[in-house]
Amino acid sequence: MSNQVQYTVELTIAEGKMEAFRKIIDSFREAIQNHEPDTNAFQIYFNQDETKAYLVESFKSSEAVLAHFANVGPMLPELLAVAPITRLDVFGNLTKETEEAVKHLGANIYKYHAGFIR
Repeated sequence: MSNQVQYTVELTIAEGKMEAFRKIIDSFREAIQNHEPDTNAFQIYFNQDETKAYLVESFKSSEAVLAHFANVGPMLPELLAVAPITRLDVFGNLTKETEEAVKHLGANIYKYHAGFIR
């Protein structure tokens, strides 16, 4: 069984806020890259007209998700002010504490069944 947790976040970027969004998300990337060794991936994608952003994140474990929230949580209100979460899908077998944390953000949770990552 895999302990890995992945999630995708859809954010709707407020009109005229793309520049602010890019600056904020870059500070997230820097904080994650420098302070979260158990975060495997943090990737940002935009839809064609750049009204929505999609974050794809991967963690070694539920505990790594909680460490991520502790690290970037204080920055979250600034991000949500310019780009609220419109969908959050979490994939993996979560600890109770992690499940409660992501549910607080309105997450859809999908339990791991089988597969592999190379």
